[in-house]
Amino acid sequence: MTFGEICNYFLYALSGFFFGIFASRYSILATIKLVGNIRERGLGNGLLGSLPQIFFLALAFFIFPVLFITRTQTGGFFYYLVLIYFFNKGYRTYIQNR
Repeated sequence: MTFGEICNYFLYALSGFFFGIFASRYSILATIKLVGNIRERGLGNGLLGSLPQIFFLALAFFIFPVLFITRTQTGGFFYYLVLIYFFNKGYRTYIQNR
């Protein structure tokens, strides 16, 4: 393994880390908004009122990772790792502080 390959893997992992942090923060906010709308309006109207949040959650958890993994498996792995860890930690903290 050359120095250039090591640098590439490091940069792919770093990009996955930063993309994961961004996606986890806004996924938590989207989930909070989605759950609040469902509690206030009911299931049908709450889902219809939260279409941007549903789209972002689908984008963050399914569409973007598939596109990211096709470019680099290292970045995609770190993206999912960071996304799931910080989403779980942040949403659990939100639930405890309510």
